[in-house]
Formats: sequence, C-alpha cells, structure tokens
Amino acid sequence: MFVSVESGLLARIEDVAHEAGKADAFAGSVDLWFFTVIVFLLLLALLSAFAWKPLLEALDNREKSISDNIEAAKRANEDAQATLKAYENKMSEIAEQANNVLAEAKKDSLAMKEQILAEANQAAQAQRERTLAEIKAAKDAAVRALAEKSAETAVGLAGSIVGRSLNGDDHRALIDESINGFVKRA
Repeated sequence: MFVSVESGLLARIEDVAHEAGKADAFAGSVDLWFFTVIVFLLLLALLSAFAWKPLLEALDNREKSISDNIEAAKRANEDAQATLKAYENKMSEIAEQANNVLAEAKKDSLAMKEQILAEANQAAQAQRERTLAEIKAAKDAAVRALAEKSAETAVGLAGSIVGRSLNGDDHRALIDESINGFVKRA
C-alpha cells in the first residue's frame, strides 16, 4: 500500500514537472509545493508509525541487552574474585596446616631423638656397669686365685723350712686366713 501511494505520488510529481517543462520541480507551482510537503509529512508519519518505532525498540532492546551483558560480566567478575579469594584463603589455610604438621613432625622427631639418645645412654650405662662388675668379679677371682697360689707356695716353703708338714685342716685354715688378709688389702 505504501509503495503504491509513494509510486503514485512520484508519478504525479514527474507529470507535473513535465507539464511545467521546467527542470526544477518545486519552482513556480504552489500546489506542487503544497503537495510535496503533504507527501513528506505523510511519509514522515508512516515512517514514524511503522519504521521508527521498531527501530527505536530494536535499539532500546540492544541497549538493554548490552547493559544486561555488562551487568552479567560484572557479576561474573565479582563471583570470580570471590572464588579466587576463597581459594587463596583455602590455600593459605592449607599452607598453615602443612607448616603446623611439619612443625609437629619436627617436634616429634626431636622428642624421639631425645628418647633414643636417653635409651642409648641408659643401655651404655648399664653395659658399663655390667662390664665393671664383671671386671671386679674377674679381679676378685684373680686376686683370690693368686692369694691361694701364694698361700700354698708360702705354706709349702714354710713346711719345708720348718721341717714339718701341715695337715689338711691346718693347711686350709692358713690359706683362708691368708686370702682374707690379702683380699682386705686389695
């Protein structure tokens, strides 16, 4: 419908221009000028009703869509920042826990080291005491054996010097007396 009205108007304008025989379609004719203004206003009204409103609505929709996209991007950025902060906090907590575990492990290892050293020192002290007791027992046995041997030798010498032989009981009493005296001095 618009195309036919428009083409009709254009045809009428061309007819008027040919009738006038002038190159300028608006020069000299008032009704042509008036008709042109009416066609322009009619075209403007038709464009306003059918073209401008959809164009403005499309532009408004586009502007709203862009604004919504910007808001969504801002929200996504804020969410990403919050998530990043949460992850950083979690990483910080994990690092702190790891440091605590390491510190506790170090403390436990030091305590275990001290315990092992104490047990080793105790074992060494017990071994030393056993060794000293064995040395003392061996020394006492050696001193007793030496004392017995010395007493027997002395009794044998004394018997040969005195010229008489001691009986077994006298001999034993003399040896015990010599050993006890020798052990007390040692």
